[in-house]
Amino acid sequence: MLIIQCTRKLLDELKTDLDVEKISISDSIFSWHTHLFLLNRKKCVIVMNNKTRFNFVLVGLKRADFLNFDSIVVKGIKENLLAEGIDNTVVESYLQERNKVIFTASSDRSIISQMNEMKRNIEYIFNNDKAEGVETDIHELNRWLNRFVMLKLPKLYSGETMRDELMKLFSKE
Repeated sequence: MLIIQCTRKLLDELKTDLDVEKISISDSIFSWHTHLFLLNRKKCVIVMNNKTRFNFVLVGLKRADFLNFDSIVVKGIKENLLAEGIDNTVVESYLQERNKVIFTASSDRSIISQMNEMKRNIEYIFNNDKAEGVETDIHELNRWLNRFVMLKLPKLYSGETMRDELMKLFSKE
């Protein structure tokens, strides 16, 4: 199963029941933290992997999007892993391995702190692009976010760390 850990703000928007039982998962690569924020009056959600800090932002979410939020997050995970150059069979194996999605409350302050740092970077890029009269390319932004140095990671970059972790788990080489 994929575990989606939500901040209070996102949980309020989702209006969903939490899985209250204590969930233990042997590998945190299957856990993701999510946080809702507003950017230029648009609802956005930043999604970050607990183990690798691989992250991306979903922009312009509407009320209907929060009704099937689990499928939107899984679709975002798939699209961003593929865009990062991870092999399709590895991505499919990762998502099939964890075909059930459950929601819990956020649990790690260091991840929330890193998501807030990414949020500031996203706001900076959007404001800078707006000042230049250019529309922000979300796909390019998400690639850029995963080339941001994170000192706690073995590879320093979350994109490379995620690729290596998935290759270790699912590569048939």
